[in-house]
Amino acid sequence: MATNLKTSKKIRAFCYRLLAWGAFFVMTASGLMGREALEELGGNPSVLSGDLYDLSIFREYIGDLYQNAMFGYVGVGDDNGYPLQNALATDYSVQAYDKFRQSLEACGEELLYDIRLNDSRADSNFPYPIFSEYDGHLLLPDNVRLCCYWDGSRDYFSFFSRNETDYNTVLNTPGYNALQYRPNQEKASYIRLVIALKEQDFYTSPALAPLDRIAKGYRRVLLLFFSSAFLTILFALLSLLSYRAAREATKVYGIFVKKVWLETKLVVVALLFLLGNHYHLDYLFASLDRRISIFPALGLYALFGGMFYLLLTDLRQNEGAIFYNSLPVKLYHFLREYISGKTWLRKAMQICVITLICAAIALICGAGGIFLARKGVVTGRTLSLSGILGILLLLSGVLLLFASLRLRHLVKDTAAIVAQISALEIGGQSTPLTLSKHSLLTRAAEDLYKLEAGIENAVKQKNRSNRMRVELLTNVSHDLKTPLTSIINYADLLCEEPLPAPACEYAQALREKSYRLKNMVQDVFDLSKSTSGNLTVEKHVLDLVKLIRQTLADMDERIAGSTLTFKLAVSEEPILIEADGDKLYRVFQNLFLNALQYSLENSRVHVLLFEADGRAICEVKNTSKGELDFDTSEIIERFVRADTSRTTEGSGLGLSIVQSFTENCGGNFSIETNADMFTARVSFPLTEHTDTQNPTTITESS
Repeated sequence: MATNLKTSKKIRAFCYRLLAWGAFFVMTASGLMGREALEELGGNPSVLSGDLYDLSIFREYIGDLYQNAMFGYVGVGDDNGYPLQNALATDYSVQAYDKFRQSLEACGEELLYDIRLNDSRADSNFPYPIFSEYDGHLLLPDNVRLCCYWDGSRDYFSFFSRNETDYNTVLNTPGYNALQYRPNQEKASYIRLVIALKEQDFYTSPALAPLDRIAKGYRRVLLLFFSSAFLTILFALLSLLSYRAAREATKVYGIFVKKVWLETKLVVVALLFLLGNHYHLDYLFASLDRRISIFPALGLYALFGGMFYLLLTDLRQNEGAIFYNSLPVKLYHFLREYISGKTWLRKAMQICVITLICAAIALICGAGGIFLARKGVVTGRTLSLSGILGILLLLSGVLLLFASLRLRHLVKDTAAIVAQISALEIGGQSTPLTLSKHSLLTRAAEDLYKLEAGIENAVKQKNRSNRMRVELLTNVSHDLKTPLTSIINYADLLCEEPLPAPACEYAQALREKSYRLKNMVQDVFDLSKSTSGNLTVEKHVLDLVKLIRQTLADMDERIAGSTLTFKLAVSEEPILIEADGDKLYRVFQNLFLNALQYSLENSRVHVLLFEADGRAICEVKNTSKGELDFDTSEIIERFVRADTSRTTEGSGLGLSIVQSFTENCGGNFSIETNADMFTARVSFPLTEHTDTQNPTTITESS
């Protein structure tokens, strides 16, 4: 199905897929990094607030703090809370008190507490009273949040929600309920325990700062996970809606990326993995701290996703072809081209290699000089010279590398033009060269294309002229037949009348010239039909030996009237070929007539017939009466005769008819000259069929 999509739509559809893969990789990375946040989210949706107050680990921390405070201040009882008086109870209370004090010190002034025993303030870091003197209820300012409150009437630990002032059992920690001991029940009813947290933008104490960062990190990674998941779905839907444009865009991308070297792709992938080794998941997790930017890591993972899609598309579109444009394959083609190339091409490729080697040496030396200067290996004036020389060598290396690449392109373009010229030389079909617009030979390729077009037009004009000439000869020959037939008939009638001596001689001369003109017109007509492709050829399997013998027998009277002797050397066995008997009879008749007309008097004409390389070959050799100073290719042309004075009989069409009829019957005709020896050679492929045509049925042409 033809497509006429706009380029902008294709680019947009391709970008949708890139962004979908990038968002998917960011979602995967954030999901792997935030798996603990996702687990926390499953049981505590408020973790999205980013406040440590909503973390379960913070609540466990407060639960441990509450438990140690209760054991430390009211003592230890059994599993029902009744007091114990042994040493274990005392040791346990002391340890719990020490842990409570250490936890408070780790929190600094960010965690507030107040402990009252028998309505007397036992310990507190509140700078102001927090219980009402009127009715004794709890009073906290707006910048302080209550974590837990024990007033002696509860037998479990309660954690306050953020915005509530009444008890809300959010988490029942194992606390003392899971132990074999409980706080002393008698004393626990007389204690008030308050633990609260200051409202802070961020926390700096060793105990709360990590929890604060974890809470904010959970929030950020969860928001990132859900936003990237949303973007993945969004861009995936957009790419599905523009599937046709995306498919066309991937085809265009596949054609483009196929030209990129495989080593370049590997270098890009390696650089991404090196960056990934620096911005790994641990770094991404650490970057959740507000003091470190998260965007470099996330941008890298988005880049990973886009690159993964590009590589996947490259593999799908080009498959094994991605390995063709690589250094080993290029080197293989370079060596093969060098071995099979012409001399000029090998020398040009040698110059390219030498230039490339010089560029590599200059770059290495330049980099080495700069490295020595930076490491302080050289000092003083040598340091300055080393640095300057290194920079100059680097610049020279870059220029030589650029020159080598340009020279390589120039050699390739030159080879393409030479190949085009070679195709033009042998007359083969050639396609127009499509060189780069930056090529130095673009104008030369355009001129060569114009030259090809000019030659093609000239050939068409010549063929058209030849066709018109043949048609003219055919029409003229056909139009001459009717009046010529009348002239011949009247000449025959005049010769039959008893005319006086001079008139009788005139009538005889008129009839002879009329018949000669008839033969010339017939030759022109036959040749024009053969040249124009209108000659009817009926091929049959025939014996070439019988055909030659019959032709010589039919011409025996004329041969006997000459001074020539025909020597026939043919096989006794039949030599079978497939051809038109009438046309082939005319071929040998013209060859023998040519020998009779142009052979030296009292000489011999040799007719040889033999088999060679699966072909039947007939050679007619005669000694010429005149000097053979003509071109063998010209003597076959129409109206060309060895007798340049044209005083002898003949139309100059005999050998041309021989060549045309032979080729129409499927054979080959050629001429050779050696001193005064003239050789005409006719060859046909042999056949194994036996249904031969009787040569005696071939009618003799005039």
